[in-house]
Amino acid sequence: MKLKLIGLLFLGVSMRAFGYVEMTRVDAKIFIANPETDFAKIQVKNETLKAKMVAFLFDNDLIDHIGTKAYDPSALFVNYYKQFGPLYQLIDLNNDRVPELIFNGYPGEEKEKEQLQIFTTIKGELVSVYNEIGHLLAYKIHPNTKEVLLYHHQYPCCENASHNLNRLRLVNNKMALVKRYFLGRDTGMLGKFFPEKSTFSGTFFATKSKTALHWSPEEINQAAWAKRSETNIIANYPDSTAYSVLAEKGKWRFVIMHGTPVAEANRVINPSNFSDTWIYGWIKKN
Repeated sequence: MKLKLIGLLFLGVSMRAFGYVEMTRVDAKIFIANPETDFAKIQVKNETLKAKMVAFLFDNDLIDHIGTKAYDPSALFVNYYKQFGPLYQLIDLNNDRVPELIFNGYPGEEKEKEQLQIFTTIKGELVSVYNEIGHLLAYKIHPNTKEVLLYHHQYPCCENASHNLNRLRLVNNKMALVKRYFLGRDTGMLGKFFPEKSTFSGTFFATKSKTALHWSPEEINQAAWAKRSETNIIANYPDSTAYSVLAEKGKWRFVIMHGTPVAEANRVINPSNFSDTWIYGWIKKN
């Protein structure tokens, strides 16, 4: 009993010390061209169906939120649904007239990290196709197929500063992802990370030499990120790397890099992990 109590006390201290999250909200218009943010417009309004689908997950022990059988085998659905029902919504992602069930919110009492879970129907049963930390930032309707494309902000916790902006598309009962990445923390990092607004022209440029991508429009060479990096350089990019310009500030451009960073020692990111991930940041004008 004492060992168990000590473990629980340690867990509580650990969660308080390392469980906080950083920069959970950003402006969708900075990163996405013409984003839609009113999810009520695409929700399927069928409370009976939604409750039935959530009950299936609850009864089959397919969710692990506080108040479910994962924590208490005698838990009651009515109590769980009263608390968490509003965090579920029905959206027909692939335009097949069978809505997906989406949960987005805090799965526990601590209000630390939100969770995005997406379930689709396969052979009459709900199946999980996506489960990550973060929240729904925006969506778009595909102009040809009328599918719903979701934009998921997968934000960091603890001492991290890595943000993933994932575009989700349901294809053949699986989530296809287009990944984008940016850096930022509410505390512990120097610099202004993003512009006031972005303009999406669709025009591409190319670097003319090796180019440094920064997380803010300035050169910081000392204590830019405490205990992590002296400078505010995210990565270097080779000559002829494609990029798009979203905003300008003095001698700096806020861009999204479409190529692969130089494979070199790096205390901010691992360049080898970004061969197919676009990165937002600032470069100096040529």
